[in-house]
Amino acid sequence: MTRTLEKYLKITSPDDGNLFEILNGELLRRGKPNLRHQEIVGNVSFLLCDFVERGNLGNVFGVPVDVVLGNDLVEPDIVFISKERKEIMSRERITGAPDLVVEVLSLSTSTRDLRYKWDLYARSGVREYWVVNPEAETVEVLTLINGVYQRHALGAKDGSVASKVLDGLSVTMKDVFAE
Repeated sequence: MTRTLEKYLKITSPDDGNLFEILNGELLRRGKPNLRHQEIVGNVSFLLCDFVERGNLGNVFGVPVDVVLGNDLVEPDIVFISKERKEIMSRERITGAPDLVVEVLSLSTSTRDLRYKWDLYARSGVREYWVVNPEAETVEVLTLINGVYQRHALGAKDGSVASKVLDGLSVTMKDVFAE
């Protein structure tokens, strides 16, 4: 564990509405998301929670949730942990790769989400990564195959996407981007 991560885990950050991540040893502030971002996160969270709860499949958490992956600490918008892997959860954080991670892109985080975090999630073993683009109104579902993400589905306009990790889950773009 890096010194930056050790120090961060020992302190309580001020309740100023900001989130912090540690990527490659650097402490980064993640700005407060706009209302549209929060609305989309809420929509996707509802869809995932409803499906997961009906099937008693595990736990869904939304931001803020600390996820420690090696020496990095990330704050994904949404994570799913299967009940078979609940040992990676503690009262304070998740330590290890969630089964599924959702990132809703924003101007301040899209470069991180599409570069460093993409690689970090793959290296750490996150089995499925959803990239939600509010501007294009698309959802890309990526699945981990031999350590590399491959596109499983791309939803746009009136389409839908299905999850490979959550077998039987299909969400429409209308529901994801509802206002």
